Amino acid sequence: MKRRTKILLAMLAVAAAMFLLTRFVVKPFVVVGESMSPTLRSWDLCLMQRVYQYQPRRGDIVMFRTADDPPVYFIKRVIALPGERVAVHCGAVQLNGAPMPEPYTTANSDWEFTVTNVPPGRVFAMGDNRAEGGMETWRGFVATRLVIGRLIWHGRWKS
Repeated sequence: MKRRTKILLAMLAVAAAMFLLTRFVVKPFVVVGESMSPTLRSWDLCLMQRVYQYQPRRGDIVMFRTADDPPVYFIKRVIALPGERVAVHCGAVQLNGAPMPEPYTTANSDWEFTVTNVPPGRVFAMGDNRAEGGMETWRGFVATRLVIGRLIWHGRWKS
C-alpha cells in the first residue's frame, strides 16, 4: 500500500474514533447562564459522560432534557434520590428532616418547597446559584430516563 493511502486511512480511523467518542461516550457543550455559578459559569467548556441505564447519585452534576418537543436541556446538581424526603426553606435544603450541607452554593433565595417524597424513577435537582432568577433556574423532579450524562470535566475559556 502506498504511504499516502496509509496516511489517509489512519486519518479516517482517527476521525471515526473521534465521532464515535463524541456521539456515544462524551458530550461536549458550553454552559449558558449562571444558575450553576460558582461551580459552572457562562461560557465554561464541559464534558458530560454519556450514561445509559444510569442512576444518578446525590451531588452529581447532570445534564438532562425535558420531555418537550423540541426538548430543552439543563445542567443541575442532584439533591435528593428516589424515596428521600426533600424540602426547601428560604432556598436551604432539608433532606430527610436534616439540613443538607451545601458548600457549593453562594446564596440562598426565598424559594420554598414543601416536604415531598421523591417519586421512584426520579431525582430532585437544583442549580447551585439559588438567588438566580429566570427560567434557567429550573429546579424540581427529573425522570432518570431523561438524564443524558454527568459532568466529568469543565474548564473556563472566557473570564
